[in-house]
Amino acid sequence: MTAGATRDTSAGLPAAGHRPIRVMLNRSAGLTGELPGTPAPVERIRDLLDRHGIEADIVQPADESAATAAVREAVDAGVEVIVAAGGDGTVHLVAEAVIDTHVAMGILPMGRVMNVARSLGIPRDLESAAAILAAGHVRAMDVGVATSADGRTVPFLEAGSVGLNAAVFREVARAEAGDPGSIARTIWVALRYRPARMSIELDDEVVHSRGLMVSVSIGPYLGLGMTVAPNASMDDGRFDVRVFRGFSKWELLRHLGSIAFGRRRYAPHVSTYRSASVRITSVHPLPARADPVDLGQTPVTFRTKVHALRVVAPAP
Repeated sequence: MTAGATRDTSAGLPAAGHRPIRVMLNRSAGLTGELPGTPAPVERIRDLLDRHGIEADIVQPADESAATAAVREAVDAGVEVIVAAGGDGTVHLVAEAVIDTHVAMGILPMGRVMNVARSLGIPRDLESAAAILAAGHVRAMDVGVATSADGRTVPFLEAGSVGLNAAVFREVARAEAGDPGSIARTIWVALRYRPARMSIELDDEVVHSRGLMVSVSIGPYLGLGMTVAPNASMDDGRFDVRVFRGFSKWELLRHLGSIAFGRRRYAPHVSTYRSASVRITSVHPLPARADPVDLGQTPVTFRTKVHALRVVAPAP
């Protein structure tokens, strides 16, 4: 298969009521659409699935550890589709367990941002998302694997990042975890951040830059739905590597704010490269992340696993 092609793995799945489906429902997620911010009780999800002729077991794990165990048990039990009913965290949890398996991941988007669902063309409206599940079209998307300086390997579905954005996201994550001092530190990090000379090793060339930020993207969106790589494809076997240079720090932060939540804005100071593997080194250590995971500092390596994750989604 050539790069850029989409692999359709469904070949006409059996009717939804005749194949094993399990729904992993995040009990802390809220229903989108007509019931924003409210708890998502099993009964409402059951009614939603029933309206679309989907027969499924619904599991509501008590915590992340229980959810991980439940997903792995479902894979071992031969379940064909595991549906992540929740936010981006639920999507990542299910995806990590079914990478390189026969199991397809479905999504009922119930979180605030939903980067992966948005990239796959799955709408926030739950009725429409359930209709996609019922249609049963399965495609295969790429997965990224990041290797940190200390040898950790981390799968990711959205993007790796190096530079100012990784430094800021580190503090934002601490704020979301309830750290009261992280907001002040976020401002301090932005004020103190200094770019360092970096080398970006791609498949066919090496790029040298003092850019404030580099994103290594599977899909278009990163963080708070920021459209950092608007032309990225989820299944073409290559990252869109975006180098942000020529911005002042405040210009870059304003730009990131302007492209949040799926908005797009022209950025003349961004260079784009395509590559299946990326290694970033720097004269001085720079912060690095892959999706929500803190990778520490450079050097860091990113590589693609082509078509490693099966997803129930519309045809692209």
